[in-house]
Amino acid sequence: MQSNLNLSYITKLLEHEKPQSGLYIVPTPVGNLSDITIRSLKILSSVDLIISEDTRVTKKLTSKYGIKSKIQSFHKFNSKNKIPGIIKKISSNFSVAVTTDSGTPLISDPGADLVKECFENNLSVFSLPGPSAPIASFVLATFQAENFTFRGFFPREKKKIESQLARFNGSDCPEIYFESPKRIIKTLNAILELSGDCKITFVRELTKKHEEIINTNISDLLEKISLKEKILGEITFIIEPIMSKITKLPEEEIIKFGNSLLNKGMNISEVSRLMSKDLSVSKRDIYQLLIKNRK
Repeated sequence: MQSNLNLSYITKLLEHEKPQSGLYIVPTPVGNLSDITIRSLKILSSVDLIISEDTRVTKKLTSKYGIKSKIQSFHKFNSKNKIPGIIKKISSNFSVAVTTDSGTPLISDPGADLVKECFENNLSVFSLPGPSAPIASFVLATFQAENFTFRGFFPREKKKIESQLARFNGSDCPEIYFESPKRIIKTLNAILELSGDCKITFVRELTKKHEEIINTNISDLLEKISLKEKILGEITFIIEPIMSKITKLPEEEIIKFGNSLLNKGMNISEVSRLMSKDLSVSKRDIYQLLIKNRK
């Protein structure tokens, strides 16, 4: 099929011209290499230096598009040592582009200190719009929300998990997380235990050939992915605010219903589990409420 694109205009946009000296924050595709913007290609092909989290990943992109700019590593293990040299280069009229493995740099990636140093030294910083896994995943969620909180990678330590989910249980906006395939089932079980059977949007291998998008609740998602022999690929997930139902119901109604079940001979743990699933709230919150108001 013949393309109707104005290729001559695109070619003109890509014409090489030396960019202004400064730091360029350049987003790169989260999966599909075709998602890169024309401006990003132009900047990457014309800057004096590209600094990247993983040079191997960046070279796959630059090789595909025939970009010859010099590439150096810049990651959390060497960034502090490299910043003074980069600042010196930019101060000497160099143009430097910072990229990450995928998506927009500085989001759950190194680079914030470099941007800070640039501004403190009155050097120009340019932020290019482009691919972002949190934003691209958030718009796939089926629950309505006017805002969200991006948390980066889900915490690993038990105390941090409990603290984070305790804040989430009282919030009024969805939260977005990254997670590894190896840890996702453990993470989902922790959320189910501490925050109830809340709604979740699960996005795996975003924009890639085997992209998977599931809108469901935690328990159903666990059932589905537990059947897989192996979970592969990068994962982003969004969980819905938990406070929705428990705050919409008067507290006295929750206590009254809970006590009626207890008076029928059910133990408090069973009642908490049942009400947690029905109300989509934390089992722990129900348990503590009933203990405090047991009649």
